[in-house]
Amino acid sequence: MKRSYLKSICLSCFTFVLGVSSVFSTTIKPNILFIIIDDMGWKDLSVAGSRYYETPHIDALAREGLRFTNAHSAAPTCTPSRGAIYSGKFPARTKLTAVFNEHEGPDDRLYAKSKYSGERDQTLEALHRHALPSGEFILPQALAAGGYRTGFFGKWHIGECANYQPDDRGFDVAKGYRTSYVPTSKSGHWMKTFQKYGAQLEGVDRDAYVADVLTDECIDFIASNQDQPWMAVLSHYLVHTPIQPKPEKLAHYHNKAKTDHDNPGYASMVESVDESVGRVLDTLKQLKLDENTLVIFTSDNGGLTLKSTSNYPLMGGKSFPFEGATKVPFIVKWPGHIQPGISDQRIVGTDIYPTMLSAAGLPLRPEQHVDGVDLIPVMTAHASLEPRPIIVHYPHYTHATGPFSSITLGGWKLIRFYNDEFGAYLLYDLNNDPYEREDLASTHPEKLAQLAGQLDRALVAMEAEMPTPNPNYKPSKRALNLKTTQALADREWKRFQSRADMTSASE
Repeated sequence: MKRSYLKSICLSCFTFVLGVSSVFSTTIKPNILFIIIDDMGWKDLSVAGSRYYETPHIDALAREGLRFTNAHSAAPTCTPSRGAIYSGKFPARTKLTAVFNEHEGPDDRLYAKSKYSGERDQTLEALHRHALPSGEFILPQALAAGGYRTGFFGKWHIGECANYQPDDRGFDVAKGYRTSYVPTSKSGHWMKTFQKYGAQLEGVDRDAYVADVLTDECIDFIASNQDQPWMAVLSHYLVHTPIQPKPEKLAHYHNKAKTDHDNPGYASMVESVDESVGRVLDTLKQLKLDENTLVIFTSDNGGLTLKSTSNYPLMGGKSFPFEGATKVPFIVKWPGHIQPGISDQRIVGTDIYPTMLSAAGLPLRPEQHVDGVDLIPVMTAHASLEPRPIIVHYPHYTHATGPFSSITLGGWKLIRFYNDEFGAYLLYDLNNDPYEREDLASTHPEKLAQLAGQLDRALVAMEAEMPTPNPNYKPSKRALNLKTTQALADREWKRFQSRADMTSASE
């Protein structure tokens, strides 16, 4: 009886999956617009709770689409998180775990040295690659093989040397993906212009604003490729530092009431991003392409707290091992397929690859996007994701932390720090403590041991590169270990909390 029931359920599920697949494969392939912002925090949108930043166009996209409130990047910094998006693999697998040095070599070699080798820290950084390995069959290549015209506009950051750039990796058109800084004559502030092996992008005014130029190029690509399915990636350099606002926007935010968000220059850049999104979405409507376009809007990692924004009440920001480093905005819109709403399911950047293939009616490539999950059933049929381990492996030093790895599974999160004498852990129950304020490592030793074992086995299975002993090590209170990282994040958290409390008290 039970066996017959289970067989009927399985048959029904199989029929449903086939039905969904056949619908996507026999209808007109959707266009795909992928908008990725640099360092935008999870609540840097007014729809996500900010009362200081103004994002009416992105807010409208969220109301018309599905907003994931528990979306995460696969790494706490730019390069590895972007590599995970395009490969469908956690950075531990590809060895693209840190921001690269483009001068280290035009191939798949591993770096042979740590950027820090002094005495205060006991471990050296793990070896890592300068680019997403050439053997990875990445997302744009898969879409191009499936009949899509592909265009890329903006920050690439997963391979600067020859043979590793976007037009080498599946994009038919690629513009604005190399940058240099030059001072402008009009405003006196630093402005990004584009270079490709020393040649500026054709037709770009010296004083043009980077977000506007990229938006123009993306719009031109869309307008020129209406006769076939296309995938356009608008990959903004904003809102990454340096803070480069349009001067005319600053006065409004200087005069606006501050919250834990209080940086007028950053707010102005957020507004420029919002205007860009509005222009591209308006173009889709004008060209009558909006009904058959899947739009995905997200960020590569969490907001930078030291200079730019606040992720409060989450702990930390970009480069930290805490939730504020990886929690990102994530909005999808696909009229007729995705119902507007909000989802709190935990998703990760590696899921984008299989999700786009599924939406396009193309075969999945599970051997490639091994760490990604197709989210189309979640988006279109409100299916629930099975619990799965999400591994963040960042065996490097930043302004905020030393080498670490983490595993998140079933509402629990374990962080392992490698720069402590015997290794050290932080353990959080995210279901009851989403802000990581109570470390349970000492009170839940069985859960710690379970997750630590799973983390170790996962890293071994992925053949992850690990930190190595520092032969010059001498103990120091200045070491970037668990204690200093947690103290820095806690100090920031309390600073942002006081600003938020003052704002609430004045209302």
